Amino acid sequence: MVCAALTALAVVCVIAVVRLTDKPPETAVSGGKTISLQTDGNNCGAFFRQLGLEAGDTPVMEKTVRIPGEFDEVYTRYNELQKQAGLDLTPYRGLQAKQLTFELQNAAVRYAVLLIKENRVIGGHMTDGEYGSELLPLG
Repeated sequence: MVCAALTALAVVCVIAVVRLTDKPPETAVSGGKTISLQTDGNNCGAFFRQLGLEAGDTPVMEKTVRIPGEFDEVYTRYNELQKQAGLDLTPYRGLQAKQLTFELQNAAVRYAVLLIKENRVIGGHMTDGEYGSELLPLG
């Protein structure tokens, strides 16, 4: 019984170390185009320009969020939206990310919301900012 408990503990430790040392990807393929996910802190201008978008230099809102450990129906749909943009939040379940909201200047919608982990975009969406409005994939 002690051996089984030690083995289980070792497996949990290995999984934790792997999750902590995994880096978010540097690129994603969105709409057949490879885009860099790298950001420079809160400066996401280069990321937006790749998508043909112009955003303010500083976010209009910033907060820390936790991606759910288990996706309910709503978050499963949200992750499907991420996959349309070449992203996937599955590897980040249970982890914290920085959520930055930028005002867009040249888009049909008003805002872009980015999820950032280790200076890389791991998710996000575009929205007109109205309660209940449709969320659109980045890009």
